[in-house]
Amino acid sequence: MPSGRRVGVRDAVAGDRVGSRAAPGVDADVDPAFHRAILKIALELKKPNAPSYTAIVQATIRSMRLDGAAFRRYLGENGARNMSLLLATARTMGP
Repeated sequence: MPSGRRVGVRDAVAGDRVGSRAAPGVDADVDPAFHRAILKIALELKKPNAPSYTAIVQATIRSMRLDGAAFRRYLGENGARNMSLLLATARTMGP
């Protein structure tokens, strides 16, 4: 027996393609690998005998084959606020 409740899908606005816009606060020109690299760095820093931040960044750039200059520029411009949050999380979370 139908419940009388109708569920429908709203039509897309003309000219608005699905996935054509970047997520809010995300720069469309940034290499998505940079976001993964930041997460990788945070996870490495969480390890008990983690090397220095600089050593981890260098190893991440090498292992992920990133453009070192562009990634460091990204860290300096935008990644600093994200990295500080990730660093705090990595250092305070338990195993």
